[in-house]
This record gives sequence, structure tokens and C-alpha cells, in this order.
Amino acid sequence: MKRFFALTLALIMVLCVCGCSSDNNTSSEPSEVEYETIIVDQNGQEITSSTDTSTSEGTTDNSSMDTPTQSSVSSNASGNSAIVIDYDTVVEVDICDDIIRGYLEAKDAKNQYFWLSTYSGQKYDHQVLSLDWYRDGSLSYTIYFSENADFSNSTTITTKYSNVEGTTLIPGKTYYWKVIGTLTADALGGGRIKVKDVPVRWINIDGVGNVRDMGGWKTTSGKTVKYGMLYRGRKLENVTEEGIATIKQLGLKTELDIRYASQKFQTPGTGMNYEFIESPGQYDGVMKNEPEVFKASYKRLFEVLSDESNYPFYAHCNAGADRTGTYAFIVNGLLGVSYEDLTRDFELTSFSSSGKRWRGKGTGGTFAEGDDVMQEDSNNTVAWGRLYKTMMAYGAENGCTTLQSSIEHWLLNYIGVPQSHIDSFKSIMLE
Repeated sequence: MKRFFALTLALIMVLCVCGCSSDNNTSSEPSEVEYETIIVDQNGQEITSSTDTSTSEGTTDNSSMDTPTQSSVSSNASGNSAIVIDYDTVVEVDICDDIIRGYLEAKDAKNQYFWLSTYSGQKYDHQVLSLDWYRDGSLSYTIYFSENADFSNSTTITTKYSNVEGTTLIPGKTYYWKVIGTLTADALGGGRIKVKDVPVRWINIDGVGNVRDMGGWKTTSGKTVKYGMLYRGRKLENVTEEGIATIKQLGLKTELDIRYASQKFQTPGTGMNYEFIESPGQYDGVMKNEPEVFKASYKRLFEVLSDESNYPFYAHCNAGADRTGTYAFIVNGLLGVSYEDLTRDFELTSFSSSGKRWRGKGTGGTFAEGDDVMQEDSNNTVAWGRLYKTMMAYGAENGCTTLQSSIEHWLLNYIGVPQSHIDSFKSIMLE
């Protein structure tokens, strides 16, 4: 089984591919293997393989034992080892860090507090996939990922190493992969992988940080928020050329700058259209701080969100935490994501360079009822729980019984967003 390393930064699942093959084959009914690791020798020959079964608990001890099984060496007709690219076996891999998965799977406030209090401030805002292939001496290797057997619409990563950080793979999806070096056009390795599902997709945009896809969350209607449509993160002022290349690879079309008027700035070179959505406050400030500015800003926000030609979006403030967190609360809350899952998404910022963001201070080793403000001083206000209570109180005054209906009523009647824009946004974002 998968071993939990409490102090490591990433879960590394190693996939080694070797043996012999003449053609790359596909199968309409591939077999599935959970956490398969294949060990090869220096000549690329397969020695052993093992299959792990994973469990996770929101506790301090997740140790497990691995049970290897023997596998025969494959060879071609002449008896020499050769590269096998097996597209008939689907290997499930977990690119989500154990710390993140442990927090997300924690079922109660006490266990959630454990993960946050133990690991907040440490950086786990990444996805890591480890692949292995035959190294022929190339200076670099390009890895191709595609949902299609013919590798159409591929995404690529060029690397010298087997640990692939910053992968943009989507949880729950199955991909074909292959590796091409600089010395030959022939694939040096490949196969088929299924990314283990989890409702968080970290994105590595170099020079930015705390970047994640807002999709993947289940809604109260039973639908799911689409991946690849809305992204959130830190400001873009320090983005590098490599980061801009990732922005273009993701196909991001629109930048939503959710800051104060004095902070307005469009980073050049990203290729995105720029929308400034002024936010003069955060959390429950959406109802009391400069309400006319908020009304104009959020009315414009849903005007651009209702137009599918503007997607995908990248939204940010400075740290991608407070004003962006408030935006995410309203946007995903409108789609029907539960308050519990909205809170998980909000608190994920704690595992990035942006610093901890908790629903409350947390006392006695847990989050208690009424613990709804983490910080409120001259430096910052972090009042996630108070935002929820304020929105629910507004809804109750207007006959609403759920968070989703309260947010929708607030947008329609307080902000002045047309129903057509809300309906269009939902149709674009839900599947």
C-alpha cells in the first residue's frame, strides 16, 4: 500500500516502462491496476512489479506495507530487451500530495484542524507525477499527454528529470503518455495512466503561486463544476517567461484583477484580455464597504462570466486569498458547492506561500461553533465564517433557506445582476 510520508513535499508514484514491443496498441476495455510500480535494470529490463492499495485517514499515522510480486522479463524474438509501450493497462496514479489529500478527506473539524495546524505555511501547492523511461543520452525529453490514442490535442512537458512538477493533468481523467528524446523520433517510454480523483487541481505558473483550478467540486444538484474554466491565484506581476508559457498552454483568455483601484495593473505579455473588478473589501465587507462600488463591480463580473467566449478566466488579488476567496465563495456558492466544500477550497490557501487562511482561530484543537473570525486587526481581516453567516442572514430575511439561493437572491436583488447572466453562467460551468 501507499506509504504516507508526513514530512515530504510530494507523493511520488513511479511508473517504469520496459520490455519489448513492435506496435503501440489500444484496447476498448483496458485493465486497471492501482498504484503499479515496475522496477527495471540498467538495460531497461523489467525485474519486479508491485501493486499498492491505498487508504487514508485524517490522523497522525498513515503508515502501510508494500507487497511486491514478481514479473517476468519481456524480450523480443532475438532475446534482446526492448521498450514496451503498453496502452492496454491503465495504471492509476495519485498526483495529489498526501498532506492535501489527508486534509480534504478529514471528515470533522478536529481532524481538519490537525492538518491545518500541523502543515499550514508549508508549500504543497503543486502536482507531481513521476514517470520512468529508457534514457538514451538525450539532453532533454519531451513528455506528451493526451486523452486520445492518436495523441491529438496533446499537452507537453520538456524535462531532464523523471519527476514532472507542474503537470496540468486533470484529476479523474485517463491519459495516454509517451516520451521522445532529442536523439530519435522513436518513443522511449509510454503507457496509459488514470489520475486518481480529488477536487483540487494545483497549477504551477512559475513566479505566481497558490494557483488552482476552481473546478472539480460536486454541487447540491448532483452536477460538477467544470475543470479548466476558472482559475484562481496570486497576482501576476512576478510571472516569468516560463509562467507565461504555462498561461498560454492552458489557453487562459481573461484576467480578472480583483483588487483596490490603487493596485490596478495589467501584467504585459500574458496574452490575456484584462478585466478590472474593483473590490474595496472582503468577506462580509461585500455588504457594507462601498456598496455602490461592489454593485458595479460584481454586475460587470457576471456580465463577463456569462459570455463563454471569455473563458478560461484567471482571477486574482494580491495573495489570491481574501478578496479572491470572497469571489470564489460567491461564484462556486452560486453554482451549488456546499459551504463545507467552499471552506475546504478556501483553506487550501494555507498550504501555499500565501499564508494560512482558516475559517476561525481554532481553539482546543478544533473549530467550534461561532469560531468565525481568524484575524481582525490593522494588518488584515480574515472572517470566512462571518461571510457565511452574513449571507445566510440576508437570505433568511428574503425567504431563502440555502446558501445557493441566498447568494443568487443577493446577486439578483442587491447587486442587480440579470437572471439571464446567472443562467448563462450556470450552463457554462456545470456538467
